[in-house]
Amino acid sequence: MNNNLSEIIIIGGGSSITPEISRLQPLLATKCSILTNYSYKHFSGTFLTFSDRDFYCPAHAKKEPDKYPDIYEELKYLPLIIGLKKSNGIKEFLLPNTYIIKCPKKELPNPHLTGIFALCIAEKLEPKTIYLLGFDWDRRDPKTIPTGKNYDPNSNLDIHYYGKEIKHRGLGYYGFYEGHNPNNMFKFFDNSKSKIYNVSPNSNIENFEKISYEYMFTLLNNKKLNQEEIRIIIKNKFTVL
Repeated sequence: MNNNLSEIIIIGGGSSITPEISRLQPLLATKCSILTNYSYKHFSGTFLTFSDRDFYCPAHAKKEPDKYPDIYEELKYLPLIIGLKKSNGIKEFLLPNTYIIKCPKKELPNPHLTGIFALCIAEKLEPKTIYLLGFDWDRRDPKTIPTGKNYDPNSNLDIHYYGKEIKHRGLGYYGFYEGHNPNNMFKFFDNSKSKIYNVSPNSNIENFEKISYEYMFTLLNNKKLNQEEIRIIIKNKFTVL
């Protein structure tokens, strides 16, 4: 374990983050934190992760801007981005701040979930503790799910904390969460050497101990980290493809 990385915070997209945004923003400036997908718009983390080529450089952005927001110019200004090797077709668009790495399939059961990819990275950094924020796995009450209706862009179900602020193809797509068991998705981490907390008491992911934000703040150490130094450690930890 690297003492500088004894604890890592991962920012997912679940709506449970919403009331904590203002409190989390200054905290992440002093901690090792992994952002996923569009969370870079609200938080300054240590680095951003993504697993979808169309998130990074959407080929369909001009044709379907509601599903594929073009954020390529914004990504140029982030300090560090780590993407998954499956992001085919991205090499010609690769920015200098972006590293593409590979995670073995046994460690990444579903490459479509950036949160699992981020957790895979965090484990490889061998921290003592990992805090999962916004890992809600929201879904509707099974008794109220319309048969065969898995996508509704006008749905009031807030799967992501940024709601409809950012128009993207995941908006209203809750079929995946209702059709898959999160406990199977995350079972690889059941025997993790790191202590993993799910900071979302109402989360449907049962693999990890669930705690409140108040309790998380009592557990966090007082060490303030230099982000540039952390990024150097992280870059040296992975083989870039």
